[in-house]
Amino acid sequence: MNIFKNLFDRCGDAVVIVNEQAGLTYANPSAWGLLGDPVMMLTATPGQAQGALWKKQQGRLIEQPRSLLQTVLAHQPGLSQDFLLQRSPAATWLAVTSQAFHLPSLDFHGWLLLMHEVSQSPDSSDSHSSLASRDVLTSLINRTILMERIQQALHQSPQTQQSGIAILCVDITRLKAINDTFGYLAGDRLLVEIVHRLSNSLRPTDTIARLGGDEFIVLVEDIATEAAAIAIAEALHAQMVSPFVINGCEINIGLNIGISLSHSQSLDADTLLRQADRAMAETKQHFGERHRIFAGELTATTEDALHLEMSLKQAIENGELYLEYQPMVLVRTQEIVGMESLVRWRHPEQGVLAPGQFIGIAERTGLIIPLGWWVLEESCRQLKAWQETIPQAQNLFVSVNMSSQQFAQPDVLDRIKAILQRTRLSPEFLKIEMTESVLIDNSESIIEILAAIRDLGIRLSVDDFGTGYSSLSYLHRFPVDTLKIDRSFLENADSDYEKLEILQSVVRLAWNLGLEVVAEGIETQKHLAQVQALRCESGQGFLFSPPLDQSAMAAILRSRSTAS
Repeated sequence: MNIFKNLFDRCGDAVVIVNEQAGLTYANPSAWGLLGDPVMMLTATPGQAQGALWKKQQGRLIEQPRSLLQTVLAHQPGLSQDFLLQRSPAATWLAVTSQAFHLPSLDFHGWLLLMHEVSQSPDSSDSHSSLASRDVLTSLINRTILMERIQQALHQSPQTQQSGIAILCVDITRLKAINDTFGYLAGDRLLVEIVHRLSNSLRPTDTIARLGGDEFIVLVEDIATEAAAIAIAEALHAQMVSPFVINGCEINIGLNIGISLSHSQSLDADTLLRQADRAMAETKQHFGERHRIFAGELTATTEDALHLEMSLKQAIENGELYLEYQPMVLVRTQEIVGMESLVRWRHPEQGVLAPGQFIGIAERTGLIIPLGWWVLEESCRQLKAWQETIPQAQNLFVSVNMSSQQFAQPDVLDRIKAILQRTRLSPEFLKIEMTESVLIDNSESIIEILAAIRDLGIRLSVDDFGTGYSSLSYLHRFPVDTLKIDRSFLENADSDYEKLEILQSVVRLAWNLGLEVVAEGIETQKHLAQVQALRCESGQGFLFSPPLDQSAMAAILRSRSTAS
């Protein structure tokens, strides 16, 4: 079958596929080189063709009366079995592993046999020829064997400025959504096809491994320049251009690729792998970026960040994250009209951490996606609880930040709808904030998403507006309701005439577009006077209130009147 040929023709180990009736379906070139005639060598009984067949069992050799194939399939699958095949003029030691499998798309049930020749009696603890060292679905090597090959390549490479090795960490996008939509069997078929396409763009000397889930590693030896590594990454991307077909539907798949390079034996396999993984995570942080080469060092500070990253994965489940709320008020009357939710992390060892200490890590690793959805749901839940228990909170809104990575999720609209349904919060009381860079970097792809969110009745706000002046000319294209002026514009605006002119232009533009203007970072009476002179409708800042925890915010709401 073509699918087996595409997957295993370049595999260094001998691979044989047999059907349920033990009939030979496929043998790769390595199997023909090892066995000569795979059909004869696998199915003939000892004495017919291959000579004596001995099986190593419990430290001793036992002569087998059955064929090699019968002997292998009669024992527990997934475990390596060692055989001594005596044929003229010499004997050959074989380590053979079998694994049953099923391909639903082809209605094929069968067995995969992986065979490896060893020069002497194999040690029973040797697992390199076992399927335990390979991914069952794709037959790619696993992390353990990959690390050995990287380390071997580091020692064998000339390690000059002209030659070295490259590690490419390849992440498959949208796999979880595909599994959720079409089921895991369809996802498995997709992974097999992805591996086939990736392998087509690699040289026979390159190594590809699956680390699990949607992450793969490519080891490229004898590579001279960064440009050469980038060319390989582009070749991998090119394999994803044509859509995949799943259950009759065309699906587009993308890659995030991180690259690490070594021209020095001072780096070990683990460091190179971590560098590539870090570079790959950084591509996720920048929407639309195709690949990135690791630049920098994994210093002690980076090590601290790695520990923080691992802790963050458990923070939501352990209840370590919580929200604070900063009131947003009408500038003219200082009446509370809403609040912005701000996430905090009560770290068990480091105490309370501000967003600046962990949001960057969350964005770099993709953890910002589950973190962002938790913040949105908790904000909606809390406001609904206040609306039901505090009369002054009934007409308030909550403003929640969403990251560009959340907007990039294919199910972003469904997730927002589900959160509103679970929390029972009316959409009119939710305002979603996004940074100006989300609009600038994704101007075409995000307009439809924002329009659909706004159609639900949710208001949209652009945070930190004014830091990217180029967006002023095309802001009218986006379906937003509010502009939040970056706090940096309030500093020295009365004496910095250029800054004041820009700020006035932003406010006038907002008026012309029918948008509300919110000033953030109002900390002094001078700031307040500037905001009032600019005729901004509302604002927030320490002059009115710092961010408050749940109980303090509830107390403020009970003690103050709100705008109707």
